[in-house]
Amino acid sequence: MKPNRRGQIVKFHTPNYDEDSEQLYIVLEYIEDGNRSRAKIQALNTGLSFPSTSIMLVEDLEVDEGQTLELDYYLKHGKHRLF
Repeated sequence: MKPNRRGQIVKFHTPNYDEDSEQLYIVLEYIEDGNRSRAKIQALNTGLSFPSTSIMLVEDLEVDEGQTLELDYYLKHGKHRLF
């Protein structure tokens, strides 16, 4: 499934040979533009204080549905003070 909203957890469906195939990203912004839709993503669990952001074509990404469901559940039912 391709990303279609902000807040989804995604990964590259075909990463380069030298990249971690399990690296996860969060969609910060979804930019709808027909067949050239893009997503602004930020890497998760990098250990960096300020991980970099990138704008990628949505067709290169796939949603990690399990991680996205867990995040949605946590934001709805978890004990946090994010919003």
